[in-house]
Parts: sequence; C-alpha cells; structure tokens
Amino acid sequence: MRIGCLLILLYLCTLTCAGQNTIGLPQIINYSKSDFKAGTQTWDIRQDSRGMMYFANNEGMLTYDGSHWNAYPLPNKTIVRALAMDKEDRVYAGGQDEIGYFERGTNGILRYTSLKKLLPKSQDRFADIWRIEIFGESVFFQASDRLMEFRNNSIKVYPTTSEWMYLHKAGNKLYAQDKANGLLQLVRHEWVPVPLRQPLNNILISGIMETGRNSLLITTQTDGLYLIKPDGEVQKQESRLPAGITVCTPINASELVAATTSEGCLVMDFSGRIVQKLSRTEGLQNNNVLSVFLDKDKNLWAGLNNGISFIAYNAAIKYISPSKTNEVSGYSARVFKGQLYIATSDGGYYVPLSGSGDLSFSKGDFARIPGNQHEVWRFDEVNGHLLMGRHVGCFEVKDRVDIPLAYGPGTWLFKPMSSVYPSTEVLAGTYAGVRMLAYEQGRFTDKGMIPGLQESIRFLEIDNNNVIWASHPYRGVYQLQLSPDRKTLSYRLFTDSAGLPSALNNFVFKVKNRVVFGTAKGIYEFDATAGRFVPSAFLQPVFGHMDIRYLNEDGDGNLWFCSGKKVGVVDFRRPSGGKPFTITYIPELDGRILLGFENIYAYNKENIFIGSEKGMIHLNYEKYAGNQQQVRIMLGQVRVSGKSDSLIFGGYFKRTTAGYIQEDQEAPALPKSDNSFHFEYSSPAYGLQNNIEYSYQLEGYDGRWSVWSPRPEKDYTNLPDGKYIFKVKARDNLGHESVELRYRFSVMPAWYKTVWAYGVYGLLLGGLLYLLYRWQQRNLAAQQRKFDEEQTRLKYIHQLELEKNEKEIIALQNEKLASEIRFKNSALADASLHLVEKEDALVKVKDILASAYKKNDNNPEIRNALLLLNDVEKNNASWEQFASHFDEINNNFLKKLKERFPVLTNTDLKLCAYLQLKLSSKEIAQLMAISVRGVEIKRYRLRKKLNLPTEQQMTDFFYTI
Repeated sequence: MRIGCLLILLYLCTLTCAGQNTIGLPQIINYSKSDFKAGTQTWDIRQDSRGMMYFANNEGMLTYDGSHWNAYPLPNKTIVRALAMDKEDRVYAGGQDEIGYFERGTNGILRYTSLKKLLPKSQDRFADIWRIEIFGESVFFQASDRLMEFRNNSIKVYPTTSEWMYLHKAGNKLYAQDKANGLLQLVRHEWVPVPLRQPLNNILISGIMETGRNSLLITTQTDGLYLIKPDGEVQKQESRLPAGITVCTPINASELVAATTSEGCLVMDFSGRIVQKLSRTEGLQNNNVLSVFLDKDKNLWAGLNNGISFIAYNAAIKYISPSKTNEVSGYSARVFKGQLYIATSDGGYYVPLSGSGDLSFSKGDFARIPGNQHEVWRFDEVNGHLLMGRHVGCFEVKDRVDIPLAYGPGTWLFKPMSSVYPSTEVLAGTYAGVRMLAYEQGRFTDKGMIPGLQESIRFLEIDNNNVIWASHPYRGVYQLQLSPDRKTLSYRLFTDSAGLPSALNNFVFKVKNRVVFGTAKGIYEFDATAGRFVPSAFLQPVFGHMDIRYLNEDGDGNLWFCSGKKVGVVDFRRPSGGKPFTITYIPELDGRILLGFENIYAYNKENIFIGSEKGMIHLNYEKYAGNQQQVRIMLGQVRVSGKSDSLIFGGYFKRTTAGYIQEDQEAPALPKSDNSFHFEYSSPAYGLQNNIEYSYQLEGYDGRWSVWSPRPEKDYTNLPDGKYIFKVKARDNLGHESVELRYRFSVMPAWYKTVWAYGVYGLLLGGLLYLLYRWQQRNLAAQQRKFDEEQTRLKYIHQLELEKNEKEIIALQNEKLASEIRFKNSALADASLHLVEKEDALVKVKDILASAYKKNDNNPEIRNALLLLNDVEKNNASWEQFASHFDEINNNFLKKLKERFPVLTNTDLKLCAYLQLKLSSKEIAQLMAISVRGVEIKRYRLRKKLNLPTEQQMTDFFYTI
C-alpha cells in the first residue's frame, strides 16, 4: 500500500512537473552538429558586446554571428567546458589541463593565449575546468581539486581537502561550494564559510542568484530550491521540480530558467512554480540540456547533449498548437467569453484565457469541442452568440458544446444583414450557395438554403446600400439580390469584361466602411453609376498593383493583408516617407500562412491570430512594432583567394569609444596575385534573420550601394590594383538601418607596376633614349657623311654636267663653227668655182673678142672691151684677197701652215686651201688652170714638203693645224 501511494505521489509529481504550458510557444531554432560542424555537446554559452555568441563545445570554442559558425580548438584539443567574458570581450576558456583566453589579435583574428605556463610544474596538471567567473580584477577557474585565480599576470591556487563542487558570482559576491565545508564566500582573497543556520550539506548546487534585500536563491540538481535570508536562515521552497537540473539563470526579476537532463528547459518563478516548459514536445532537439543562457535580447540559448537550440522567448511571435497529438492546420480563431476558440482541420478547439494583455502567456491545455470530427472553417460572433461553420453544416457553440443549427452543405462564414444589434437575419455562405438564419427571442433558427445560386460562397459582404456581394476565386464577382420575401435570390456575375483585371482570384472584403475587391492587380471598387469596377481611389495609392488575397481591418483602423505568401499590415498610426501610413511586412511568417484559406483575426493590438499550416500563429503587434532594438552589423571573416586561400581578417575590429573600427596598420596591402575576395557579414538578430537585409558597396570599384539582399556574403574576383573600402550595412523589415561598417584594403600593382619597376623602367627608358640618342647621332653623322659625299658626288656630277654641257656647248659651238666654216668654205669654194667659171667664160669672151677684134680691124669698142676684161681678170686673180678670206674662216689656217712650213709657195698654199675646202681634183684643176694629172703631181710634191707619212691622210693632218 505504501509502495502504491509512493507511485501515485511520483506520478502526481510528474504531472505537476509537466504542468500546463503557455498556449503560445516561442519559435525554436535548432542547430545540429551538421550545422556548426563540431562536437555534439555544448557545456557553456556566452555573448560579447557586439552580440556574437560563444559556445563551449567538445571540439573547442564555437562562435556564431547569426549566419556563420567558426571553431577555435584549444592547443591540446580537449573539451571546452567553461567560458567567461570580461568587459573587454576577452573570452576565458578552460579544458582539461588547459586554461587561457581568446582575444583579438593581428588583423582581427581571434588568438588564444595559454595561462598554463604561469603555473609551477608541480601544479600544471589538473582535470576539467567546470566553471569560470570574473570577479573584480580576477578570473577564477574551478576544477574539482582546485580554484585558480588569475590576476596581474600570475596565478594563485586555492586547493581543497575534499572537492570544489560549484563556483558562481551573484551580485557583487563570489560564492563557491566545497564538498566538505559547504557554501563559501570570497572575502579579502580568502574563502570563508557563509554563516547559515542550517548547513547545506550533501546537495549539488546548480545555481545561485540574488532575489533582493541580500537574499539568495539556490537551485540544486536534485533537491529543489532553497532561499537563504539575510539572517542566515535556510528555507526550502515547496516545489516539485524534476531531478537533474544542471544549471539555472535568472530571466527577469521574478523568473528563472533551469536546464535539466531529461525535461528540457523549465521556466519557473522564484518559488519553484513552473511557468513554461520547453522540451522536445515544444520543439527542442532533445531534453538533455547541459547549459542555458539569456542573451542581450532576452532570448534563450540552450546547449544540448546533442546540438544547440535558440528559443525566441522574448519574441513578439508565438506559435499555438491546439492538438498535442496531431499536427493540424489553423483556419480561424475567436476570443469569446474568456476563451480562445480555434477552427482547425481536425475540429474546433478551445482553451480558457487567463488575465489580459498578451494572451499567448495564458496557461492551459486545449480541448476539442465534443463531436467535432471534421474540418471547422470558422468561428463568428453574431448577436452575442458564437457560431461555428463546419464541414457538415452550421452550429452554435454554447458552454463549449456545439448545437446544430442546420445540417447540410459545409458552412464557410456568417454575415449579419444589419449592423444594428441584434440582427434578425444572418446569411451563411456555404459550399452550395447562401443559407438564411433567423434570430428571434435569443435563438437562431434555420430558414433553409435560398434558391438562385449554387456556387460555393466563401467570401460574402454587405455594403451600405444593403447590396450583397460575393466572390468566387474561379468564377468572378457576384452581386446578389434577395427577393422581398427572402425566398429567392437573383444574381449578376461580373468578370474582366466589367473592369476587373481578370475573372480569376477576386476576393471581396469590407474595410473602412466600404466594400472593396482584392485582385491580382490591386484593390478595386464598384462604380454603381458606370456599372463597372474601377481601381479604389482610397486604397490603390496604398497597395498599388499588389496581389491582394486577404484584407481585414483591426480596431485601430490598420489593414492586415496577405499578398502571395507574405503577411503585412498597413499601419495608419505610423506615417513615414511623406505618406500617412507605413506598410510593415512580417517576414517571419513568409510561407507559414495557409494559402487559399488566409485568415487574420485582429482581436487587439497585442493579440493578432493568423491562420497557419501548423496551428495558429500569435503576433503581439504592439511589441513587434515597438521593437526599437538597434540593428547591428558585424563583418565576419575576409578571405582572399589567389595562389592559395588565406584569412586576412578574422572579424574582430578594435573596440573604441566611437565603436568598432579598423586600425590603419591593419589595412592589408595584398599582391596582385591575391585579388579575389570573399566577405562574410551578418547581423546578430538571432531568430530574426528573415527580417534582415544587407546592402554593400566596394568603394573604388562599385559606383553605388547594392540593392538590399538577405545574402550575408559577397565575392569579388579579379580586382584591379588600387585602394578599396568595403562598406556594408543592415536593415530590418521595420526600416531600421545599422551604421555602416568599413573595411579598408588595397591590391598592390603587379611587379611590373611597382615604384621599383617604374624606376627600372625609367633607367631603361633613359638608357634606351641615350642609346637612341647615340644611334641617332651616329645616324646623323652617317647621314651627314652620306650627305656630304652625296653633295660632293652631286657637285662632281654637277661639275661633270657643267663640263659636259660646256663641252657640248663647245662642241655645238665648234660644230656650229665647223658648220659655218664648212658653209663658208663651201661658199668660198663655190665662189672660187664661179670665179673659175667666170674666168673661163671671160677667157672665152676674151678670145672671142680678140678674134672679133682682129676680124673687125681693131675696132676700138672691142679693144675697150678687151681692156675691161683684162682689168676684171686682174681683179679676179687676186690670191691675197682669197687667202685673207680663207684664213678668216679657218682660224688662220694658211698663215699657221706658212709659219710651220715656210717652204710652201703660194701655189702650195692654194692647193692646201682647196684641199681643206674638200674640192675634188677636177675642181682644183679648173681653179688652178691645170690638168688633173697636174693636180696629182702637185699633191705629191706637197706631201713631200709637209713630210707626211704615206698612211696619214692629208686632210687629217690639216685638222691638227
């Protein structure tokens, strides 16, 4: 019996431990070994001032910036079990036989410095370091057999006679647990026992934290919670917590989170009451949690026995899963009389709500409305009643029980025909037309289906003129008209011929007190005067040509919409960019909404319920929109690729009062062969990476900033030589931008473009110019020589030409003279022949006259004629006159001949003259009045006188004269 009671007690403790969770669960992002590519277990977690996360892992220390993981093993490759972060972002790490710290080194690369060398040889071997605490100017490392205090570059060792069990800083005090001596406190560099009324023996402390007024809350691994009051009283908290709490950390002033080995993470208050459980059921990879950490954004990180999980505990978005045993789709939600009702693919669910404000923190378990075995499409509150549209008809939910109003075609929605409470007539859109419900005496009655339209009516609205509008995604838009007796229904179908962009995908909504139509190209309204659809003058400037599939107005006048797979809100309370509104998208919900069945229930600004493929999504819009968290940007690794890949920047800038900047001496100058770069950057907005976009610019290469993109890395290849500045910034979906981050570097010119190369080029150019000058000088000299030679040759030729010309002229002149001489000699010869002929004639006339004179008896007239002829004969025979004319023509030929040969007689000279005149022997005989034979004899005699040899022609001899 006692055993049975004990089992029942344990079972109740288990139930109590499990407890009721909050209905809204935070988003959990799991990182497996394949993501961070290191060991399975994560023992400790820290965060630096920039937001970078650090993890103590089996294979070293890991870092994560939201996009990129990096591993830093210890020198001896042992497990890193503990980390600590000081004010300067120096990360202290401890493993087996190894203690030291990581800090920023050259070029922003994280470097490890071992402190083991500060220990004496006799103490340099120790077991695992389980915890590290920074206290004042000291850093304490806790191993099982010792505490080591690092201060002023020296290490002091605090040994123990038993075992050091725990070390932790709470407030401004440092506590340690010794297995034999209990809880100790460091006072003036000595460990002294904490004065307690009841000793804490044989317990394993897992957490120590201050709770105000010098009280301490101690969590243990197996014995629950203890409260130590200022007077030393130890009070055990009445709580039923599971065993195996490994570590605890406070979340806020009244709550803490405990990591357990089998129950995941437990959020509890200081009395030990569990507020929320986050285990494998809620999305963790496994329930064995080794470490837990609250980051700067009040979100949780869990180091698991196999993996790492991020829990968006402080996020504005939570996820509601009505069924714990089945993954259901959420179609709609409704808050009614203190309960939340959710329509799902597996029936209708409800849960009681506690308190006000953010309803996702309400604790409770969903229950299914009895009898719901089919899809429930809708919950609508009409006339103070909750109506439910199901796959098999329409129902009213009363006291969490469904009451059938009408069985038949499935019901999509309910629309009161009057805006004045209560509406006596309610239209229900069904699978096969419209159903009429009447409301009388606080009850709904079914009036049946209204004949006239047999289409599925999932979108139904009534305008201010009581005109009923319905839409069908594949038919068009219907204008419905009820007969006065409400028994028949007439309709008119509008398609693209009536002004709609298309007959497909048209949806009707009522917002801002008007009926509008969402289309694939924006919002349209019906112009009754023209009988056509026209772009909405009010909403077209807001949405433009956006594809609108869902539209709903909340209590503050904001418009919630679905476009494609995106969810957004038009907030008219927040003007921006010169417009009276701001459009905010919720990228965390991209692809999570239920396409074709989009539904957004805006209960109030803290509670927006959005239909999802997996349950219901809860959005605290006031918290989401009011998130003024500064957007941060971190530049991770910068790698260069050329002949080999190398890391030139490790992601750590120098920390200054102005922020994180690159030092001038750390701007690398890389050779031309290393001109391809890979930049990694990220924003430490963990869990909100879908909200972050990046823009970059490489100053010196890019002309402008790039378009915004979610990609957290950029590559540049084959950059020309020059100086560059890589600039990057981030922004979130609310429009908040980070400050830009800059990284300077330069690509050196190739060796043939360096200063030394240009110097060599200058020398070579100078030498070349000198050689060219000398070559030119030689060429000029050679050309001058050639020129002079040519001039001399030309002068010589010119002289020859002149001489030739002169000779030609002389020859011409001589020829002319010779010709003239020949002419004159010919004339002279002719004249001589004429003279001879005249002499012959005169002789004959003289003879005739002499004969006549004798016959005529000495006639005086004849005698006078004879006398006259004698005178003429004397004149004609004047040799001297002939010789004178001959010498004048022939350059004193006779004179020179006489001077040279004085023996020559006048007859000889006369013969020479006749020969010079080239007269024939006969002509000479006539002139000399001798016979031809006589001429030959005279010529013979003349050759003798001239001493001419036989072979020499006399005429040739005369040319020499």
